[in-house]
Amino acid sequence: MGGHIYRRKALMRRKTVFFTGLFLIFLQFRIFSAEKTSGRPAYKPVEYPGMDSAAVKELRKKYLTTHKNYLKKVLEEGQQYRIFVRNELEKRNMPAILEYLPLVESDYNPYAKSKSGATGLWQFMLNSIPGLLEYNDYVDERLDPWKSTEAALKKLNENYRTFGDWLLAITAYNCGAGALKKAIKNGKSRDFWYLRENGFLSAQASGYVPKLLAIADVVENSKYYGADFPQARAWNGTTLETRAGMFDYVTVYDSVYLSALAHELRIDIKELYDLNSALTKHVTPPDKKYTLRFPEGMKDSAAYALEQMGYFTKTSG
Repeated sequence: MGGHIYRRKALMRRKTVFFTGLFLIFLQFRIFSAEKTSGRPAYKPVEYPGMDSAAVKELRKKYLTTHKNYLKKVLEEGQQYRIFVRNELEKRNMPAILEYLPLVESDYNPYAKSKSGATGLWQFMLNSIPGLLEYNDYVDERLDPWKSTEAALKKLNENYRTFGDWLLAITAYNCGAGALKKAIKNGKSRDFWYLRENGFLSAQASGYVPKLLAIADVVENSKYYGADFPQARAWNGTTLETRAGMFDYVTVYDSVYLSALAHELRIDIKELYDLNSALTKHVTPPDKKYTLRFPEGMKDSAAYALEQMGYFTKTSG
Protein backbone atom coordinates (compact mmCIF):
# COMPACT_ATOMS: atom_id res chain seq x y z
CA MET A 1 0.00 0.00 0.00
CA GLY A 2 2.76 2.43 0.99
CA GLY A 3 4.70 1.56 -2.16
CA HIS A 4 1.65 2.28 -4.30
CA ILE A 5 1.22 5.71 -2.68
CA TYR A 6 4.92 6.44 -3.16
CA ARG A 7 4.72 5.54 -6.88
CA ARG A 8 1.67 7.78 -7.31
CA LYS A 9 3.48 10.71 -5.64
CA ALA A 10 6.61 10.13 -7.76
CA LEU A 11 4.46 10.09 -10.91
CA MET A 12 2.76 13.31 -9.86
CA ARG A 13 6.16 14.92 -9.24
CA ARG A 14 7.37 13.86 -12.69
CA LYS A 15 4.21 15.27 -14.28
CA THR A 16 4.65 18.51 -12.34
CA VAL A 17 8.27 18.82 -13.48
CA PHE A 18 7.26 17.98 -17.07
CA PHE A 19 4.45 20.53 -17.27
CA THR A 20 6.51 23.13 -15.42
CA GLY A 21 9.24 22.63 -18.00
CA LEU A 22 6.72 22.98 -20.82
CA PHE A 23 5.38 26.16 -19.25
CA LEU A 24 8.87 27.64 -18.94
CA ILE A 25 9.65 26.78 -22.57
CA PHE A 26 6.36 28.37 -23.62
CA LEU A 27 7.11 31.45 -21.51
CA GLN A 28 10.59 31.82 -23.03
CA PHE A 29 9.10 31.48 -26.52
CA ARG A 30 6.54 34.19 -25.78
CA ILE A 31 9.24 36.51 -24.46
CA PHE A 32 11.43 35.81 -27.50
CA SER A 33 8.51 36.37 -29.86
CA ALA A 34 7.58 39.58 -28.09
CA GLU A 35 11.14 40.85 -28.47
CA LYS A 36 11.13 40.01 -32.16
CA THR A 37 7.76 41.62 -32.86
CA SER A 38 8.30 44.59 -30.60
CA GLY A 39 10.56 46.16 -33.23
CA ARG A 40 13.55 46.29 -30.91
CA PRO A 41 16.30 46.54 -33.51
CA ALA A 42 19.79 45.15 -33.60
CA TYR A 43 22.71 47.46 -34.27
CA LYS A 44 23.99 47.32 -37.86
CA PRO A 45 27.69 48.16 -37.74
CA VAL A 46 29.16 50.56 -40.28
CA GLU A 47 32.23 48.48 -40.87
CA TYR A 48 34.99 51.02 -41.34
CA PRO A 49 37.95 51.85 -39.09
CA GLY A 50 37.46 54.72 -36.69
CA MET A 51 33.79 54.29 -35.80
CA ASP A 52 34.80 54.51 -32.13
CA SER A 53 37.02 57.55 -32.62
CA ALA A 54 36.32 60.69 -30.61
CA ALA A 55 35.57 62.62 -33.82
CA VAL A 56 32.85 60.20 -34.98
CA LYS A 57 31.38 59.89 -31.47
CA GLU A 58 31.10 63.68 -31.15
CA LEU A 59 29.43 64.04 -34.56
CA ARG A 60 27.13 61.10 -33.87
CA LYS A 61 25.95 62.79 -30.69
CA LYS A 62 25.36 66.05 -32.56
CA TYR A 63 23.23 64.39 -35.26
CA LEU A 64 21.15 62.66 -32.61
CA THR A 65 20.57 65.86 -30.60
CA THR A 66 21.16 69.44 -31.74
CA HIS A 67 21.30 68.61 -35.47
CA LYS A 68 18.65 65.89 -35.50
CA ASN A 69 15.89 68.01 -37.07
CA TYR A 70 18.29 69.39 -39.66
CA LEU A 71 19.36 65.89 -40.69
CA LYS A 72 15.78 64.65 -40.88
CA LYS A 73 14.77 67.61 -43.09
CA VAL A 74 17.70 67.13 -45.46
CA LEU A 75 16.99 63.40 -45.81
CA GLU A 76 13.31 64.05 -46.54
CA GLU A 77 13.99 66.73 -49.14
CA GLY A 78 16.76 64.75 -50.83
CA GLN A 79 15.02 61.37 -50.89
CA GLN A 80 14.75 61.09 -54.68
CA TYR A 81 18.47 61.79 -55.15
CA ARG A 82 19.46 59.57 -52.26
CA ILE A 83 17.58 56.61 -53.73
CA PHE A 84 19.00 57.25 -57.19
CA VAL A 85 22.55 57.37 -55.80
CA ARG A 86 21.93 54.15 -53.86
CA ASN A 87 20.73 52.37 -56.99
CA GLU A 88 23.78 53.52 -58.94
CA LEU A 89 26.11 52.37 -56.15
CA GLU A 90 24.50 48.94 -56.12
CA LYS A 91 24.93 48.63 -59.90
CA ARG A 92 28.64 49.36 -59.52
CA ASN A 93 29.14 47.30 -56.33
CA MET A 94 30.41 50.39 -54.51
CA PRO A 95 30.18 51.03 -50.73
CA ALA A 96 26.68 51.86 -49.50
CA ILE A 97 27.89 54.70 -47.26
CA LEU A 98 28.63 56.75 -50.39
CA GLU A 99 24.91 57.49 -50.70
CA TYR A 100 25.45 59.98 -47.87
CA LEU A 101 28.37 61.75 -49.56
CA PRO A 102 26.09 64.22 -51.44
CA LEU A 103 24.54 65.06 -48.06
CA VAL A 104 27.99 65.94 -46.72
CA GLU A 105 28.77 67.87 -49.90
CA SER A 106 25.54 69.77 -50.59
CA ASP A 107 22.68 68.59 -48.36
CA TYR A 108 21.39 66.79 -51.50
CA ASN A 109 20.85 70.20 -53.13
CA PRO A 110 21.53 70.02 -56.91
CA TYR A 111 21.69 73.84 -57.10
CA ALA A 112 24.17 74.29 -54.24
CA LYS A 113 27.12 76.63 -54.85
CA SER A 114 29.97 77.21 -52.42
CA LYS A 115 32.01 80.39 -51.95
CA SER A 116 34.90 78.68 -53.72
CA GLY A 117 32.76 77.89 -56.77
CA ALA A 118 32.03 74.22 -56.10
CA THR A 119 28.67 73.50 -57.69
CA GLY A 120 25.86 70.98 -57.66
CA LEU A 121 24.89 67.87 -55.75
CA TRP A 122 28.49 66.61 -55.74
CA GLN A 123 30.18 70.05 -55.51
CA PHE A 124 32.45 69.79 -58.52
CA MET A 125 34.98 72.55 -59.16
CA LEU A 126 35.39 73.60 -62.78
CA ASN A 127 39.00 72.38 -62.90
CA SER A 128 37.89 68.87 -61.89
CA ILE A 129 35.32 68.18 -64.62
CA PRO A 130 37.24 67.90 -67.94
CA GLY A 131 36.41 64.52 -69.42
CA LEU A 132 33.54 64.06 -66.96
CA LEU A 133 30.98 66.82 -67.44
CA GLU A 134 30.12 69.47 -70.03
CA TYR A 135 30.40 73.19 -69.33
CA ASN A 136 29.76 76.11 -71.71
CA ASP A 137 27.69 79.29 -72.06
CA TYR A 138 24.44 77.31 -72.06
CA VAL A 139 25.20 74.12 -70.14
CA ASP A 140 26.68 73.32 -66.72
CA GLU A 141 26.29 69.61 -66.10
CA ARG A 142 27.52 70.02 -62.53
CA LEU A 143 23.93 71.16 -61.89
CA ASP A 144 22.48 67.94 -63.33
CA PRO A 145 22.10 65.57 -60.35
CA TRP A 146 21.91 62.47 -62.54
CA LYS A 147 24.87 63.18 -64.80
CA SER A 148 26.96 64.56 -61.94
CA THR A 149 26.27 61.40 -59.92
CA GLU A 150 27.68 59.30 -62.75
CA ALA A 151 30.74 61.57 -62.88
CA ALA A 152 31.23 61.52 -59.09
CA LEU A 153 31.07 57.73 -58.89
CA LYS A 154 33.54 57.48 -61.74
CA LYS A 155 35.89 59.85 -59.89
CA LEU A 156 35.51 57.90 -56.63
CA ASN A 157 36.28 54.63 -58.39
CA GLU A 158 39.38 56.22 -59.93
CA ASN A 159 40.45 57.35 -56.47
CA TYR A 160 39.95 53.85 -55.10
CA ARG A 161 42.06 52.35 -57.88
CA THR A 162 44.77 54.89 -57.05
CA PHE A 163 44.80 54.54 -53.26
CA GLY A 164 43.36 51.05 -52.68
CA ASP A 165 41.36 52.16 -49.65
CA TRP A 166 37.87 53.66 -49.53
CA LEU A 167 38.53 56.11 -46.70
CA LEU A 168 41.48 57.47 -48.67
CA ALA A 169 39.42 57.51 -51.89
CA ILE A 170 36.73 59.54 -50.13
CA THR A 171 39.31 61.91 -48.66
CA ALA A 172 40.84 62.43 -52.12
CA TYR A 173 37.41 63.38 -53.42
CA ASN A 174 37.43 66.23 -50.91
CA CYS A 175 41.02 67.48 -51.01
CA GLY A 176 42.20 66.17 -54.37
CA ALA A 177 44.39 63.21 -55.25
CA GLY A 178 47.52 65.38 -55.45
CA ALA A 179 47.11 66.78 -51.95
CA LEU A 180 46.45 63.33 -50.52
CA LYS A 181 49.50 61.84 -52.25
CA LYS A 182 51.59 64.59 -50.67
CA ALA A 183 50.10 63.84 -47.22
CA ILE A 184 50.85 60.13 -47.64
CA LYS A 185 54.42 60.89 -48.70
CA ASN A 186 55.00 63.25 -45.78
CA GLY A 187 53.30 60.99 -43.25
CA LYS A 188 54.83 57.79 -44.61
CA SER A 189 51.48 56.09 -44.05
CA ARG A 190 48.40 55.11 -46.05
CA ASP A 191 46.18 55.00 -42.98
CA PHE A 192 43.58 57.77 -42.97
CA TRP A 193 43.31 57.96 -39.17
CA TYR A 194 47.09 58.15 -38.74
CA LEU A 195 47.31 60.97 -41.29
CA ARG A 196 44.44 62.78 -39.62
CA GLU A 197 45.62 62.45 -36.04
CA ASN A 198 49.17 63.49 -36.87
CA GLY A 199 48.29 66.66 -38.77
CA PHE A 200 49.12 65.60 -42.32
CA LEU A 201 45.63 66.50 -43.60
CA SER A 202 43.94 69.89 -43.75
CA ALA A 203 41.21 70.68 -41.22
CA GLN A 204 38.53 70.28 -43.91
CA ALA A 205 39.87 66.94 -45.15
CA SER A 206 40.29 65.73 -41.56
CA GLY A 207 36.62 66.31 -40.78
CA TYR A 208 35.23 64.93 -44.04
CA VAL A 209 35.36 61.17 -43.38
CA PRO A 210 34.23 61.38 -39.71
CA LYS A 211 31.19 63.39 -40.78
CA LEU A 212 30.28 60.83 -43.44
CA LEU A 213 30.72 57.88 -41.04
CA ALA A 214 28.66 59.54 -38.29
CA ILE A 215 25.77 60.36 -40.64
CA ALA A 216 25.77 56.87 -42.16
CA ASP A 217 25.75 55.32 -38.68
CA VAL A 218 22.87 57.32 -37.21
CA VAL A 219 20.69 57.01 -40.32
CA GLU A 220 21.30 53.32 -40.94
CA ASN A 221 20.69 52.66 -37.23
CA SER A 222 17.87 55.15 -36.85
CA LYS A 223 15.60 52.82 -34.87
CA TYR A 224 18.45 51.54 -32.72
CA TYR A 225 19.16 55.11 -31.63
CA GLY A 226 15.48 55.89 -31.17
CA ALA A 227 15.49 58.40 -34.02
CA ASP A 228 13.02 58.62 -36.89
CA PHE A 229 15.19 59.46 -39.87
CA PRO A 230 13.61 58.71 -43.28
CA GLN A 231 14.70 55.36 -44.67
CA ALA A 232 15.42 54.51 -48.29
CA ARG A 233 15.07 50.77 -47.65
CA ALA A 234 12.06 48.61 -46.90
CA TRP A 235 12.05 46.23 -43.89
CA ASN A 236 13.63 43.46 -45.99
CA GLY A 237 16.55 45.62 -47.10
CA THR A 238 15.35 46.38 -50.63
CA THR A 239 15.40 49.93 -51.97
CA LEU A 240 11.98 51.55 -51.68
CA GLU A 241 11.85 53.08 -55.15
CA THR A 242 13.65 51.18 -57.88
CA ARG A 243 12.58 53.54 -60.68
CA ALA A 244 14.29 56.64 -59.30
CA GLY A 245 16.13 58.27 -62.19
CA MET A 246 13.93 56.67 -64.87
CA PHE A 247 12.97 59.26 -67.49
CA ASP A 248 12.07 59.73 -71.12
CA TYR A 249 14.33 61.69 -73.47
CA VAL A 250 13.82 63.71 -76.63
CA THR A 251 16.70 65.12 -78.66
CA VAL A 252 16.31 68.52 -80.32
CA TYR A 253 18.56 70.24 -82.84
CA ASP A 254 18.01 73.94 -82.19
CA SER A 255 17.25 76.38 -79.36
CA VAL A 256 14.15 75.36 -77.40
CA TYR A 257 12.94 77.61 -74.59
CA LEU A 258 11.77 75.46 -71.69
CA SER A 259 9.10 78.00 -70.70
CA ALA A 260 7.45 77.73 -74.13
CA LEU A 261 7.71 73.95 -74.09
CA ALA A 262 6.17 73.72 -70.59
CA HIS A 263 3.29 75.90 -71.79
CA GLU A 264 2.75 73.69 -74.86
CA LEU A 265 2.83 70.53 -72.72
CA ARG A 266 0.75 72.12 -69.94
CA ILE A 267 3.15 70.93 -67.26
CA ASP A 268 4.69 72.78 -64.33
CA ILE A 269 7.59 74.88 -65.58
CA LYS A 270 9.62 74.25 -62.41
CA GLU A 271 9.41 70.51 -62.99
CA LEU A 272 10.80 70.92 -66.49
CA TYR A 273 13.53 73.24 -65.22
CA ASP A 274 14.52 70.77 -62.48
CA LEU A 275 14.66 67.84 -64.91
CA ASN A 276 16.92 69.88 -67.19
CA SER A 277 18.81 71.80 -64.53
CA ALA A 278 22.06 71.82 -66.54
CA LEU A 279 20.51 74.41 -68.89
CA THR A 280 21.64 77.54 -67.09
CA LYS A 281 19.60 79.86 -69.35
CA HIS A 282 16.60 77.49 -69.54
CA VAL A 283 17.13 77.16 -73.30
CA THR A 284 18.92 74.47 -75.31
CA PRO A 285 22.15 75.48 -77.11
CA PRO A 286 21.65 76.96 -80.61
CA ASP A 287 22.69 75.01 -83.72
CA LYS A 288 23.57 71.98 -81.66
CA LYS A 289 21.72 68.83 -80.69
CA TYR A 290 20.70 68.52 -77.06
CA THR A 291 18.77 65.78 -75.26
CA LEU A 292 15.96 67.00 -73.01
CA ARG A 293 14.74 65.00 -70.03
CA PHE A 294 11.03 64.43 -69.34
CA PRO A 295 8.98 62.50 -66.76
CA GLU A 296 8.70 58.83 -67.61
CA GLY A 297 5.78 58.21 -69.97
CA MET A 298 5.90 61.65 -71.65
CA LYS A 299 8.17 60.79 -74.59
CA ASP A 300 5.47 60.76 -77.27
CA SER A 301 3.58 63.80 -76.01
CA ALA A 302 6.85 65.78 -75.64
CA ALA A 303 7.95 64.86 -79.18
CA TYR A 304 4.52 65.82 -80.54
CA ALA A 305 4.54 69.16 -78.68
CA LEU A 306 8.01 69.98 -80.03
CA GLU A 307 7.01 69.07 -83.56
CA GLN A 308 3.94 71.30 -83.22
CA MET A 309 6.35 74.08 -82.23
CA GLY A 310 8.31 73.46 -85.42
CA TYR A 311 11.25 71.43 -84.09
CA PHE A 312 12.78 68.26 -85.51
CA THR A 313 13.15 65.64 -82.76
CA LYS A 314 14.46 62.18 -81.96
CA THR A 315 13.06 60.21 -79.03
CA SER A 316 14.73 57.82 -76.59
CA GLY A 317 13.98 56.44 -73.14
